[in-house]
Amino acid sequence: MKFDMVTIKNFRNFENISVALTNKNVLFGMNDVGKTNFLYALRFVFDKDIRRQNFNDTDYYKKHIGSPIEIIVTIDISDQDDSDSQKLRAKLKGALLSGQNKVYIKVAASYDEKEMVGVPILYWGGDLDELEEMKVHGTFFEIDYVFNVIYIDAYVDLYALFKKNANALLANNDEQDRSTLENIQQTCNSLNAQISSLSGIKSFEEKIAPEYRKFRHEAVTVSVKSEIAVKGLYSNIVPYIKQDADDSLYPTSGEGRKKLLVYSIFDLLSKEEEDKKINLFLIEEPENHLHRSMQIALSHVLFSENKYQYLFITTHSPYVLAEMDQVNLVRIYNADKIVSRSVLYVVPEEFKEQRKMLNRGLTEAIFADKVLLVEGPSEMVLFGKVLSEKNPFYEADGIYILSVGGFGFKPYQSILNALKIYNVVKTDNDLRKPRNKETYSVLGFIRLNGLIGETILPEDPVNEKSVAAKRELYDKNRETLDRIRSNYSLYLSRCSLEEDLDEVIHDKMVEYLPSADGNVIGYLQEAKNNHMVELAEKLTQNDCELIFEHYNFACLKRIAE
Repeated sequence: MKFDMVTIKNFRNFENISVALTNKNVLFGMNDVGKTNFLYALRFVFDKDIRRQNFNDTDYYKKHIGSPIEIIVTIDISDQDDSDSQKLRAKLKGALLSGQNKVYIKVAASYDEKEMVGVPILYWGGDLDELEEMKVHGTFFEIDYVFNVIYIDAYVDLYALFKKNANALLANNDEQDRSTLENIQQTCNSLNAQISSLSGIKSFEEKIAPEYRKFRHEAVTVSVKSEIAVKGLYSNIVPYIKQDADDSLYPTSGEGRKKLLVYSIFDLLSKEEEDKKINLFLIEEPENHLHRSMQIALSHVLFSENKYQYLFITTHSPYVLAEMDQVNLVRIYNADKIVSRSVLYVVPEEFKEQRKMLNRGLTEAIFADKVLLVEGPSEMVLFGKVLSEKNPFYEADGIYILSVGGFGFKPYQSILNALKIYNVVKTDNDLRKPRNKETYSVLGFIRLNGLIGETILPEDPVNEKSVAAKRELYDKNRETLDRIRSNYSLYLSRCSLEEDLDEVIHDKMVEYLPSADGNVIGYLQEAKNNHMVELAEKLTQNDCELIFEHYNFACLKRIAE
C-alpha cells in the first residue's frame, strides 16, 4: 500500500492544492502557511475523533460556505500481497472493482446555514467519478475499522495522555491479579470506614440534619460516606523515571524527557492496533524540547523503524531529518496564495555511507527561501562576510549559503529546483589532466553543462592549466557564460576563488595577510579555511562593497536581489 496523492479544496487556507505523496512525508515551510491545516485535512479523512466535530464556517476557505469542502486521498494498492493493501481491499468490497488498483477516499461537506455546520460525508471506491458513499455505524465510518490515527501534537501533555490510556497500557492479565485486586478492595473498604468515622464528618452529619428539617419535616438523617473504589485504581498514577542503581524516583519534569516518554507510550499504543488496523502517524514538530543529539536519535527511529511505515511529519529542524531516505519532501509556501511543491528524495547509492552529512546540508537548505551553493568552506566564510556587511540580517531574510563539499551540486540543485527554492551556483573554472593524457579537460565547463542538462559550452580539452589559459578560455566564451548566468543562475569563476578575489583587492590582501610574504593566492590556497577566516576578519565595509559589486562575484548580488 502506498499513499499517492492528496487534493484539498476550500479548506482553511487551501483554496485548491494537489500534493504528490509517498508513505513517509515531511512537510515544511514558514509559520502560518498551513502545515498543521494540512495534517488536519488528513485527520478529517482518517480520524473519527476530529470528524465528529464537523466543519465550522471558519474551516471553509475565506469563509466561502457556498462551495463544499473536498479532501481526496489517493492510495495505490496494486501490491496485492501486501497485508495493508489486503485490509483495505477487504473493507471496500463492491466499491472496488476487479482490476482497479487505486483507492480514492473522499470527504465532502456542504455548509448548512440553518444548522451552522458542515457535516462530513465520506465516499470511496476505485473510480473517482463513481465513488460509493461510505457506510456509517453509529459515529463510525467503514474507514475507521481500517485506519488507526496516531496524532502527536508538538506540545502533547504526557500526564493527560497517560491518564487517558492507563487502562489500555496497564491491563491486568495475570491470575495473581485477582487476589491482589481483592486485597485492594478490602483496603479501600477499610479506608472508607475510617474516613467516614472522622470527627469532622460526624460533626457535619449532626449539624446538617436539623438544617435540612427546616425545609422539609421528615424523619431523616444525612450520612457522608467515602467511596474510594477500585474503579479509580489508576486515577492518581503518575509515571516516574528511575535511574539504574538508584532507588530514588524522579518526576519526569524535564520537557525533553517527557517528549521521549510520550513517543514511547504512543509506540506501545500503536502495537495494540497494528495487527487489526493500519497505523497512520501524524506528528507535529517533534524537535520541540529535544536537544540536537536527541533529535538525531529520533530521526533514526522515525525513518528507519518499520512501525512508522506511514508517516506525515511537520518540522523546522534539519536534525530531525538527519536519517531520512525514501521520503517525500513537501514544501508549503505563500506565493499569491498558498501553494505547494513536493519531491521524492532518495539518497544516491554513492552517498549512502555519508547520508547523515548529505541530509544535514540539504535539510538546512530547504528551510531557506534562497540558497547560494558553493564548493567549500572558504567560499562560505568570504561570502558570509560580504553579505553580512551588506545586510546583517541576510539569513533572517531567508538567504542561506551551502557548501556542497564532496557531494557536488547536482543532489542539492535537483531537490531545490523541484521544491521551487531559488538557488544560485558558484563554481571554479577547473581544468584537470586525465590519466595518460597530455591535454586538460575543461572540468568547469563540463560541470555547468551537466547542471543545465545540455551541451551549451564547448568541452574540447585545452593544452595547459595556467591562470592565463583559464582566463583565455573564460574570455573566449564570456558571452555564453553571461547568458548562462542570466538564464540558469550558474556562475563560473574566471579562475578560482582566490585568484578572482586577488583581481578585486590585491593590495588589501597583501596588507591584511603579512604572513603570506606577498604570495597571497598561494597562502589562501595552502590552508583554505583558516587563512580565509584570517582575511575575512580584516575586510572592511568598503572592501566588501568592492567584492559585492565586482563582475567576478556577481553571484552575491544575484542571491541578495
